[in-house]
Amino acid sequence: MVMFMKKIRFVALLAVMALLFFGPYRVAPASAVDSSSSSSSLPTLDSTPRSGGMNNNLTIDLYPQRNMPWGPCSFASQQYCYEQATIVNADGSEVPSNATPSSNCHNNNFSTELCTMDGSDWLEVGLSGSFSEASSQFVYRWKLRTGKLSPDILMLGDTQKTVIGGNATDGWTIEIWAKPAFKAYLNGCYSASTCPDTSVASSTSYSIAGYLRMLGINASWPSATSESLRSALRGTFISTNGMSQSWSFSVGTFSVNAVSPHLLPPDSFGKSAITPGYVRVFLPNDYLTLDRGYNDLSLVTADRLKLVVSGSASTAKLTKTQGGILVDTGVEHFSSVDITLEVLLKSASVNSPTATTPLVNTQTYMSLISGSVATLKKGTSKTLSSIAKTKTSQKPKWSATGKCKIVGSKVVALKVAGTCKVTLRVLNSKKKYVVQTTKTFKVS
Repeated sequence: MVMFMKKIRFVALLAVMALLFFGPYRVAPASAVDSSSSSSSLPTLDSTPRSGGMNNNLTIDLYPQRNMPWGPCSFASQQYCYEQATIVNADGSEVPSNATPSSNCHNNNFSTELCTMDGSDWLEVGLSGSFSEASSQFVYRWKLRTGKLSPDILMLGDTQKTVIGGNATDGWTIEIWAKPAFKAYLNGCYSASTCPDTSVASSTSYSIAGYLRMLGINASWPSATSESLRSALRGTFISTNGMSQSWSFSVGTFSVNAVSPHLLPPDSFGKSAITPGYVRVFLPNDYLTLDRGYNDLSLVTADRLKLVVSGSASTAKLTKTQGGILVDTGVEHFSSVDITLEVLLKSASVNSPTATTPLVNTQTYMSLISGSVATLKKGTSKTLSSIAKTKTSQKPKWSATGKCKIVGSKVVALKVAGTCKVTLRVLNSKKKYVVQTTKTFKVS
């Protein structure tokens, strides 16, 4: 929940905000509730585990249910919940935001079992709200208490920085600073073949959405070879405004794919501008020192990075922060961008092949970020075919979370206000289910 700082803390807050920008930092676990307040003056809270919902009032060893939204944190030891978002002003002060954190864990299936904490499930992360060009200038901050789900690698829109706290015993936390990202959408736009240079977006919007991944240890999903290497990578984030996003990591190399329609919707004169785009990768200090061998980060210069953008060698722009290094890949527009990024070992010659050890396997995961927020009136329905077109051979699977449900060939809004997210998964060419599209609705 948002805590209003006393004046005596305000100067300290400004100093912290001045030091923090893009980098993740290690901080202590969330502090307990202020014991100076009299218990008789506080409202009585029902902290019974799973009271009113499977994901309510959970503690560290009570895991959340898959595909169900996490709720707000209401007591100090609560886990698998969010603390309300704020807007950070230019002077470092914060004011409450109407945007609501939106998270749920899953692994691309429709299971209602409890989420696993070994890295095979991941966490959808975002803010639900009405964002605009004006609000895209604001920085939004919120905190997730992720329990035993280690916040290792985040891929989310216009991420500014993250702060990692806690541990697996007391519970992990991640604070996220992000701006609403401008995104263009076109149904079926997932790759260079389905979204060529002639593709024109059907709509645009501003949103804050992505996903958070815990790395396994020598598992069949994205994994590190040891706990120390997972710890070194913890706090990595990838920032891009692609409609479709994916990443992988292997042999010391990050691979990122971002796809959006090449052209924006036509203006009043029938002309379309090129869709603006970006891909940035933040690498934590621990990764650069422990795995790459750079005890002095001033030695990490652009010529120590091997950057390839859509088949062409490129020069990265580096921004050094107290917590690590932000790598701007130089991407300025879409449609389909493929990036590989490797930080050379300190011992390696710039012009010679490098010898590296794989940290994470090469399996790639994709998250299609939801399009513009539409409205569903309470109790009404909408045909699934109006959300996305599918083929029988794809064996489509629809799911809904929040204030709606799937009934036959329709999504039906519940008779309560809130947010609803509808997801379509289809079989790809390898006969594996992948997310094709996600649509968010405001039920009112």
